[in-house]
Amino acid sequence: MSARGMSARGVSARGVSARSEGVHGAAADAGFVAVAVALSLAVHLAALGFYSDDWDLLARMALAGDQTFGGLYRVLSGEGQLLMRPGQKAYEALLFRAFGLAPLGYHVVNAAVLVLTGVLFLLSLRALGLSRRASVATALLYSLLPHYSSARVWFASFQAPLSMAAYFLSLYAGLRSIRSAGATAWTWLAVSLAGLIASALAYEVALPLFLLNALLYEWRRRSVARARTAHVTVWSTAAAALTVAAFKMLATTRLSGGLTLGYLHGMVEQIARINLWVYGVGAPLTIRAALSGAGAAALLMALALALGTWLYLSAMPLSASAGSGRSPGWLVAGGAAVFLLGHAVFLTTNVSFSATGADNRTAIASAAGLALAWVGIAVWMTERLPKGVTAAWRARAFAGLTAASCAGAFVVSARLARDWGAAYGRARRVVADIRRSFPTLAPGTALVLDGICRYVGPAPVFEAPWDLRGALQLAYGDSTLAADIVSPTLRVEDDGVHTVVYGEDSRYPYGRLVVYDARRHTADTLADARAARAYFAEHGRGDACPPGRPGHGARVF
Repeated sequence: MSARGMSARGVSARGVSARSEGVHGAAADAGFVAVAVALSLAVHLAALGFYSDDWDLLARMALAGDQTFGGLYRVLSGEGQLLMRPGQKAYEALLFRAFGLAPLGYHVVNAAVLVLTGVLFLLSLRALGLSRRASVATALLYSLLPHYSSARVWFASFQAPLSMAAYFLSLYAGLRSIRSAGATAWTWLAVSLAGLIASALAYEVALPLFLLNALLYEWRRRSVARARTAHVTVWSTAAAALTVAAFKMLATTRLSGGLTLGYLHGMVEQIARINLWVYGVGAPLTIRAALSGAGAAALLMALALALGTWLYLSAMPLSASAGSGRSPGWLVAGGAAVFLLGHAVFLTTNVSFSATGADNRTAIASAAGLALAWVGIAVWMTERLPKGVTAAWRARAFAGLTAASCAGAFVVSARLARDWGAAYGRARRVVADIRRSFPTLAPGTALVLDGICRYVGPAPVFEAPWDLRGALQLAYGDSTLAADIVSPTLRVEDDGVHTVVYGEDSRYPYGRLVVYDARRHTADTLADARAARAYFAEHGRGDACPPGRPGHGARVF
């Protein structure tokens, strides 16, 4: 055989070997991320339950006359803000059909979606050309960040992880479409568009990112495209994103009256405080505060996670290091773009942002940008080590930074999840206590609950008319019951007792109005305003509880 033939054969063999190593490496990386994320979620999974909006959703579905999927879907259609989220309605109806009032099944499914999200993020980063080491670090850190902790534990927000899983599926499939040809390219494109539609119809926070996807497809098309279908991928993605956005704008009931300078200032201030202080320069203080409440199992898991991450990343071939042709600056810039786009949808919707409470579900898209930017910073830091430091030690340093970051993020997330578990246990005890005190409640009764604190840390026990009402309607099988919680916002008026939460004023007329004190296990009927004023003058309005705010809970960090 000629030297040229032997050389060509050697190059071909090396190419096959590299592709084989890439396939096996991708499978190993996906497996590592999946196992690490699954174990991190399993620590408090069995303790989690239902909260806030969950009780109202469950009561409406459980008491519906038509228990078919169609009947449950129609029951949820009455919720105004769900008009633009048919995917969320379908998801909630399917979960109820499968698991009824048993919370564990809901949380197992959500955990599986979160695991899938991490894996799809990893595969998307690899398809974009990032190295194995950077891709694993980014996907794992994103999956553990506490910035969107409520989306891991709260059924009413499970559409957010579902939306992100569909988003990353769309991104990965679109990138595969760019690199493929013929029928394979069209198949991947169909999957990508289906993921786009599913993501946007479940939740809207990732919608602006699809325009970024179109730009990424165009960039990849110029370097790796193999077929004319690549042009179709770019333009169909942009067109589909704009079409779905138009539908949501027509269907939504949540558009603000217009962006004001005051709202923009408040939005920037909240986002900056959360990301630059609580989880930024103040992160060591946040982690230290979380250590005391995370629990022994979580601390052991954090140590195992840190060790496993360091060993796995350190053991990768040196060729897997850094950004694989992507400079740290590009990683940080890309992360910043994702972070900003992840908040873009809230320029049209007045919302609140929270570091730990229920409102932090809105950060589930922007957190992907934070993870990417932090990995870029870690790459930059290891590249700035003294020249005498070998590549192997640079890789170990990067692995150490990633391991420490992942462990810290997990400890904070576990601490918050433990509070949610405790809040559900307390809510169950409250309902059981009411059932013992009131074996029956007359139809149309309104019960105001006194003697409990509304929050365990960020997690609501009961905080609003709809959650306690839903829980009691389930307990008694009566959709005519009304209920609410004593709080500092409660007012006694001549026409009844009023409460205000999330800007909604609820009134409970005298007559069939009962206030139940869970501390003393006593009940008082409020026949008129005089009786109501006398009661609350003696017992207060929940002033002894730690201060808390709807959507935020009580302060933790």
